[in-house]
Amino acid sequence: MIHDQRQSFISTTLWAIYAGVLALTLMCVPALAQNIMPLSKPSAHPFAPELLAPQKQKEEPEKLVVPPISYDPLSGYQGASLAPSFGTNVLPYAPGSQQQNNSTHPESQATLYLVAKLAKDLPNLTKGVEWRVYSTTEKDGEGNYKLLQTAADRDAEFRLSPGTYLVHTAYGQVSTVTRYKLKTGVTTGTILLNAGGFRLDAAFSDKLKVPSQQLRFDIYDMTYDAEGNRTKIASNIKPGELVAVAAGTYQVVSRYGSLNAQIRADLHVQAGKLTEAMLYMEAGNVTLKLINQSSGTSLANTAWTVMSPGGDIITSGIGAYLDVTLASGTYEVLAENQGNTYRDSFTVNTGDFQREVAIKAAIN
Repeated sequence: MIHDQRQSFISTTLWAIYAGVLALTLMCVPALAQNIMPLSKPSAHPFAPELLAPQKQKEEPEKLVVPPISYDPLSGYQGASLAPSFGTNVLPYAPGSQQQNNSTHPESQATLYLVAKLAKDLPNLTKGVEWRVYSTTEKDGEGNYKLLQTAADRDAEFRLSPGTYLVHTAYGQVSTVTRYKLKTGVTTGTILLNAGGFRLDAAFSDKLKVPSQQLRFDIYDMTYDAEGNRTKIASNIKPGELVAVAAGTYQVVSRYGSLNAQIRADLHVQAGKLTEAMLYMEAGNVTLKLINQSSGTSLANTAWTVMSPGGDIITSGIGAYLDVTLASGTYEVLAENQGNTYRDSFTVNTGDFQREVAIKAAIN
């Protein structure tokens, strides 16, 4: 009896010890699991540099400070100049990152870096300027100097073999040609175009502008050719369009429609300056109709002829109506329909727009 009780006590004790060890093992498993490297990613060498190096703190991104940007509508200048700096503490030239060096021997190559300005002490032109480099020793199929490289809308950087070249610089209606003799290394230059610009518009009065759809401008040089005509510098310019020209005086013609509604003015442009001008016109637009006097309806297939008071023909047409834009004044009109001719006069007032003028036909 005593033997059975002792054996039962020992069994109970062993089971308690086994249960305690099992519980302790289960509690330690998660902690051990955290220190076990996955089999698919073997641990690094204990003396690997990445383990020995101190961990860097995550750097905060630098704040971008945007400088104020200025804008010149004539030169297209925005912000700082792209030209190389020539101060005492900086390199006189730094090649642009967008240029490609195709030479296999850079040490024997010549680099030409050019900037263009409207006038001295003004920012570099960054929009609208065009560059072309021509060879002085090679000709194309038409016998002209061979075009080698081009650039636009920025400062010019050309990689060339040592030699003599012609550089054509154009901005709007202004252009110039410069000769450069290049040696190994960097050659820099500034092209002064001595240019300004026009921005034009027209109105009937201070409160009534001319419709822009039918308004165009032409610019003429003040000198005459051998036949007594002025040289046309630019034509069909839209209202508000920016036109670059060499500094000087020009005759500007404002055209409303395609007939006789025109006005001329002499305007001066200074280098680096934008000349904005409003030209005042005396003109209008009317619509001519041949009306059946009894029914009040327009007669189709009418042949129209509009004349000045002196009898000069200004315009003509065929249809139920004739829409004309003319200088202010009085005009004569002939309307022919079904063998009958009707003559009348009408007046165009400044600022008229699609005003109807009825020519009455005595048809019963």
